[in-house]
Amino acid sequence: MYETLFYSAQSGIKFDRLSSAQIQEAIKDPCGVLWIDIQEIDDNDIDLLTEVFNIHPLTIEDCIMANTRPKVENFKDYLYLIMFSLECDEKSKIKMGEMDFCLGKNFLITSHNDPISTLTTNKERIRKDSPIIKNGADFLLYAIIDSLVDSYFPVIHKFDDSVDQMSDELFKDPTNDTLKKIYNLKNEIIHLRRTIGPQADVVSLLARGDYPQVTAANSIYFRNIYDSLIRINDIVGTSRDIITGAMEAYVSVVSNRLNEIMKTLTVIATIMMPLTLVASIYGMNFKHMPELEHRLGYPFVLLIMACITIGMLIFFKRRKWL
Repeated sequence: MYETLFYSAQSGIKFDRLSSAQIQEAIKDPCGVLWIDIQEIDDNDIDLLTEVFNIHPLTIEDCIMANTRPKVENFKDYLYLIMFSLECDEKSKIKMGEMDFCLGKNFLITSHNDPISTLTTNKERIRKDSPIIKNGADFLLYAIIDSLVDSYFPVIHKFDDSVDQMSDELFKDPTNDTLKKIYNLKNEIIHLRRTIGPQADVVSLLARGDYPQVTAANSIYFRNIYDSLIRINDIVGTSRDIITGAMEAYVSVVSNRLNEIMKTLTVIATIMMPLTLVASIYGMNFKHMPELEHRLGYPFVLLIMACITIGMLIFFKRRKWL
């Protein structure tokens, strides 16, 4: 199912859904700009793309099948791009959505499977008479990608806060749940690195003005997007270093905790050894043991055990073993 927005200098902006024949007439207008937004591409949409816009079958295949990396490809009549949106779900997990762009001389086609708030925002801007569609299809592409990248910042900052919370928890009271958080954050940071870095490369190519679909007057705007992506990539890189260090710190903290436990148990076992020796001596059943018949034998042995315990504790303390 597709939605159309068409601007022409004569008639202004049309928000009504255009038919296939009307779309053919619209793209013949050299001063017009047509935006077609396709959600959940179907057979009718495929026929429209191939027959009206002469979209290559490989591009159609990429629009249907999910891709894992951003890219840009230059065809005869259009420029094909793959970008990604970032959103946080209810559990604060990062959700990525693929967006496909076909940029022609006076048209822009966007294709996606899930609703994307960035597209809705730009449609509302156009309805409020924003000039983003009046400055050409390439400027419309810039406006959408710019909004898309701007929406990354709240997600990245929220992810960065999660990393900080994990770091605080790590040095306060790390548990198995802490380890699970570290692994989850590590998986998310891998996906972010694989997405944001290549997108910066794609936008860099657009900013250089190597493609005829992007005019020299509008190519400079893509540099601003490139700078934003580099800044986001730096934030993600810092978070990645923190998570990598957190893995090592978790192992160190757990090892130190285990060492403290083992030290405590060792001290207890060491103190109990002479006490066990004394108790075992007087637990023997020999008939002639002078202390067994002594009236103060029992408290005397307890006193000896107490002195041994106190003496060993003082010795451990002076040696800084406790």
